[in-house]
Amino acid sequence: MSDLLSSLNDVADALTNPSQHRTPRHTWSKDRRDRNKKRLPDHVVVLPGLLTQLHDLAYPLGVDGEEGAGARSVPQSREPGNPRALGAYLDIHIAVTRWTTTLELAWRDPVESAVRRLVGASPASPHNVQRDLLSDMAGWLARCEEITGWSTPDPILTVPCPDELCGYRTLRVDVEERTVRCGACGARWAEQETETVGSLERLGRYVVKYRTAAATAAEIVRADDRRRKAALYARPESS
Repeated sequence: MSDLLSSLNDVADALTNPSQHRTPRHTWSKDRRDRNKKRLPDHVVVLPGLLTQLHDLAYPLGVDGEEGAGARSVPQSREPGNPRALGAYLDIHIAVTRWTTTLELAWRDPVESAVRRLVGASPASPHNVQRDLLSDMAGWLARCEEITGWSTPDPILTVPCPDELCGYRTLRVDVEERTVRCGACGARWAEQETETVGSLERLGRYVVKYRTAAATAAEIVRADDRRRKAALYARPESS
């Protein structure tokens, strides 16, 4: 199995398969002569796949709006459901539908089965199609992990990408890897500059220059606004 197909299966597993989570437990011995910490059996929880978790956040009362068995009550002071989860779930559902049409497959409910069908059909697809499918699925996984609380999104630099052909404010910082990447154009910056990776030092100078210019421009606008208001509300001199 190629690396692409292996990665597709790994992502599909995380999106669709239940996962087991173990939490170690300990206690202290009641015997005063032995105050050592004692190991207890792990607390084991089996959670559904990330797509199911996302669906449960988006539709806490079920799709039909009726409370089923075991449904949690929703406070009446706020709307039920999670808007971010709902938006992400619908986006993923639409994307899976588009890929199902692109690969000329029959739709299969629920969406988890449709995702599995995409991965099952991918070996017969060209390499570039497999790569694009993996890119989309990795994006679905990242959104699911972030919204369900299993991951923390990378910090974002609130400046435009320095690439003149890009300019989007999608610079994300990878603290562990000590790198910065643009989510729109894919440009990367690291401590060690190469032919394809820019220098963090150069990016840092760009960020400082941009923020300084932005702060200066903002101060000019605020000063003009203060002068305009002062002139507008100035009291006429008495004769």
